[in-house]
Amino acid sequence: MEIIRINYRNIPELPDSIACIGFFDGLHRGHQGLVKASVEWAKEENIVSSMITFDPDPWKIFYPEKRCEHLTTIQDRVQIAKKLGIDVVYILTFSIGFAANSVDEFHDILNRMHIKGLVCGFDFQYAYKNSGNTQTILQQNYFKVKVVNSINEEDLKISSSRIEPLIKEGNLLKANHLLGYVYSLSGYIEHGFKRGTNILRIPTANLHLKDEYVLPQVAVYSGMVAFDDVMYPAMINIGRNPTFDNDLLTIEAHIIHFSGDLYGKQARFFFLNKIRDEKKFSSIDELRNQLLSDIETTKKEMQTYQSMVLETSDLWDKKPLSSVNVF
Repeated sequence: MEIIRINYRNIPELPDSIACIGFFDGLHRGHQGLVKASVEWAKEENIVSSMITFDPDPWKIFYPEKRCEHLTTIQDRVQIAKKLGIDVVYILTFSIGFAANSVDEFHDILNRMHIKGLVCGFDFQYAYKNSGNTQTILQQNYFKVKVVNSINEEDLKISSSRIEPLIKEGNLLKANHLLGYVYSLSGYIEHGFKRGTNILRIPTANLHLKDEYVLPQVAVYSGMVAFDDVMYPAMINIGRNPTFDNDLLTIEAHIIHFSGDLYGKQARFFFLNKIRDEKKFSSIDELRNQLLSDIETTKKEMQTYQSMVLETSDLWDKKPLSSVNVF
């Protein structure tokens, strides 16, 4: 798959393509309907399938002082698009100038990108002050348009704004169902307090985030940790370790069936299901016993949700650990 960043003022020579368009944060099941429609249409026309998205987030341009959380980074969305069969991802640089384009100027940009067919959602808006919509894009004569109706679950639209609160309240099973894969955070492994190794004898890896992801609720989760090309089962904690009176929020995982040095490595933490709330324990032994129980729960849930685990490992091109009877 090819990735091409584009400034709307200087569009390079591009092949004819059928494109889906949107910001696509999360690339959830609703977004996937648009992607699959464009891939199928491109196959029918025997031309390239493409996805048009934007970077940075328009909110970053208009409200630079605000924290802007995402379900996925642009790199995450590119990876998912590749696995869904997209041939090329066009990343249009979003700027104040780009946002000022009129409806007709926006159509001309897509025409100069050699878009021959466009797939968009029923609520797609674009151009200056969102003055463009599905009606205006259907009226232009540069390219054909297919509008995809709302993709629903329980009679409600699947959307990023619906998924984000589920993650924040710890309802990862529901969020993962709407996403179509297990939610994850990407960063690198940093040094922690070493209490897991030195005191509890249950070593953990601490994740340092470099991107503004939507964080799951403070709790203990079953999940996975992926690094290099392998995905391991893991018991993950987001919290402040109240038994040790911490102030700092940490994201740490006990990686099951792994021992070794991960410091500085790029890693991805996957949140499968909430096991329990974080709590303060009366003793180190009580905490250790609970963590050992959480690890056993994690192993069982790897079996219970095996199909989702395997689909997620494939999505990220990771090999699920197969040397033990976990998956």
